[in-house]
Amino acid sequence: MPIDPDALAESVARLGGVDPVDAGLDDALELAAKETDDLFAVDGAGIMLLGEGGVLRYVAASDEPGQMLEALHEHTGEGPCIDAFLDDQPVVTADMAADPRWPSIGPLAADHGIRAVLGVPIDLREGPVGTLNVYATKPYHFGEDHLDAIRAYTRVIASLLRAAVRAHVEGRAATQLQHALDHRVVIEQAKGAVMERRKLDEKAAFELLRTHARSARMPLDEVARQVLRGERLTR
Repeated sequence: MPIDPDALAESVARLGGVDPVDAGLDDALELAAKETDDLFAVDGAGIMLLGEGGVLRYVAASDEPGQMLEALHEHTGEGPCIDAFLDDQPVVTADMAADPRWPSIGPLAADHGIRAVLGVPIDLREGPVGTLNVYATKPYHFGEDHLDAIRAYTRVIASLLRAAVRAHVEGRAATQLQHALDHRVVIEQAKGAVMERRKLDEKAAFELLRTHARSARMPLDEVARQVLRGERLTR
């Protein structure tokens, strides 16, 4: 799955020229998913955004298995795309079926022909609001070239999202994006409260929130609301 740098530059320019006001954010993100699929010669791609209840939800996919991958993340509450969002860093697996990190989603994904997955966070100024995800139908080791190129692509998608926010674009994806931004505000407020109460730096405060959310199997924004209500978190 080699990456052509010229094709990457052309695709970034093409996607960067899309106006989410004229095209609509839903269609713009569908185009981004399809461009990702074609450009990186993967078997499929999808985009998830944080939605109501602090859960990552499907907004766009290049094909049906890509949509299924995102649905499985929603259903099981685990997987590389969720971890990429929570950790705000890329998460990769060469084979979902053999990866012990996700015992629930792994076999289900393999049953639908999804084996290798790379999830990369989509960051706005407030932090991650979603993920761009690619998959392969056979075990595959995504290399640093894929990682660097897809990171660059998420920055273009982030630009689309920022333009949609500035223009107050309407539609399903725009509504979900607003949910994501609202949740990020709550999380940032809670992080500040934890920093003050526990005398922690920003990274350690967020890690405490994230660890509690994982152990309690709760959405991160609900943990943040607990903190803002004055409830104590256990390490």
